[in-house]
Amino acid sequence: MRDRRRSVLAVGVVCIAAALLVGCAPEVDAATSREALQEVTAEPAPPEDIDPYDAEAFPEPIVDALDCSPYLVITARGTGEPKRKQLLAPVARAISEARPGEVERLDLDYPADTEINAGGTLGARTLIDTLNVQAEACPEQATVLLGYSQGALVIGDALSEPETRLVGANVGVLSEAATEQLLAVVLYGNPRFVGSDPTGYGTFDPDLNGLLPRPPGGFEEYEDRLRDFCVADDFICQSTLAMEESGHVAYYDNGMQNDGAAFVIAHLTPASEVAAEDAASPSPGDATSTPRSTASP
Repeated sequence: MRDRRRSVLAVGVVCIAAALLVGCAPEVDAATSREALQEVTAEPAPPEDIDPYDAEAFPEPIVDALDCSPYLVITARGTGEPKRKQLLAPVARAISEARPGEVERLDLDYPADTEINAGGTLGARTLIDTLNVQAEACPEQATVLLGYSQGALVIGDALSEPETRLVGANVGVLSEAATEQLLAVVLYGNPRFVGSDPTGYGTFDPDLNGLLPRPPGGFEEYEDRLRDFCVADDFICQSTLAMEESGHVAYYDNGMQNDGAAFVIAHLTPASEVAAEDAASPSPGDATSTPRSTASP
């Protein structure tokens, strides 16, 4: 096993108060979670549940653009997680507090229930449309994706080539602009985890994969901006016969929320550069001035 979770990212990165990142781990039904994930391949959703999200048949985006901001942080929660007190909430909050007033936060609007084929397909379509619409409306915006469990699967498949996806094969692809604006991605307890990939961080066994591993090297394009956190006893990202609930919720109190937030913050524009840019900007009364990191009219 290897432990790569304690990286040098903390050097030069703002300190994140541990108390800020403490969450209450929910109860997890290990058997139900495993069965729901395995049904993604064993029992595909009926076509009528998925066809409305086919991007070729219905090309119009299913979301509207949000207001432009320097950073957009999107969270995709795990199966059965409430929208409040989810694993990713304090991570997103720490990122927001590192850049006060510059971060828009969005919780991906998808079911996150045990109907993963249908719900995950909706999640992938919603995420892809959101990123593409934002890239067009806000060309200077940078985006951050945070995913846990089923949410990690949805994010990973949205970033992958359609032929390698388990959900959302027909929901479209990211535009070149949206891909370029993707600043950082942090995943926890990913069902499609690949132990040999360099994006993995944690106490995992590199010889073990998740329940539904993607092809090795599937995140190669994003290697420098993606961290896939996994611990040794997480039955979702380390596929074993064990049905131990504690591993899959260990991220609530093992410090990896801090690590994920620090990884993202290290990718943000340094505050000193932001201050220098603002100081050099024309005065508000200058008709030629353009707000930093917002879309031009």
